[in-house]
Amino acid sequence: MTREEFCIEMDEILGLPAGTIRGDEKLEDLENWDSTALVSFLVLAESNGGRSVSLADVASCFTVADLLRLGQVEEPISS
Repeated sequence: MTREEFCIEMDEILGLPAGTIRGDEKLEDLENWDSTALVSFLVLAESNGGRSVSLADVASCFTVADLLRLGQVEEPISS
């Protein structure tokens, strides 16, 4: 999954218009970041990375970028 695809999935999880999430947002600033969104993220991360992600792993995240790393999202190649 690419960063863009992940951000679009996070928009959907959070009930936001596509293109809202960019990756630098703080989780505490996201109004809809709640237990339901957290569980949806766990499913997304596990289906993408093929490994189990724990609640403790997510609890250590402070930004969407932290979630990207946790979910093993492909970063774009810089030129």
